[in-house]
Amino acid sequence: MPRSLPIRIAAATEADLSAVAELAGVVWREHYPGIITHGQIDYMLEHGYSHEVLMNFVAEAGAGLLLAYAGDRLIGFGAYRRVASADELKVEKLYVHQEAQGQGVGSRLIARIEEAALAQSLASLILNVNKHNVQAIRAYEKNGFVIRESVVVDIGAGYVMDDYVMAKRLSR
Repeated sequence: MPRSLPIRIAAATEADLSAVAELAGVVWREHYPGIITHGQIDYMLEHGYSHEVLMNFVAEAGAGLLLAYAGDRLIGFGAYRRVASADELKVEKLYVHQEAQGQGVGSRLIARIEEAALAQSLASLILNVNKHNVQAIRAYEKNGFVIRESVVVDIGAGYVMDDYVMAKRLSR
């Protein structure tokens, strides 16, 4: 992918959800083997990228699903929602196609999610990242996130997410 191609960020609509799920499958199947099992990849894609799950980011107040395009090609997305018990916005999903990584796409998505948090008068962003996903951890640190805690979350079917919770305080 040419590095000079401008990136456009747009809010997703219901019509975009199948393309988001398709891109998630491509990214996950390329990136996560060696970090989690193929069975867990399939399980998490099935449960995290259904039409109903993705639609919540489009329809829920305080939530959003942002799409990153290079020309007409979807190359990344970020999803977020409010944390009910805190003054935080949670980055639930942030993925960029391998061919577009290292070009600032993820940083642009994070910046737009920060804008959404500030518009809701929230003080910080949080996210979960697999403890062995070194590439993502470094990218989040580059964008101002720090590790807040270590968690192990049972997600069903004998699978767990062995994650760090990372946080970024926002400037108002």
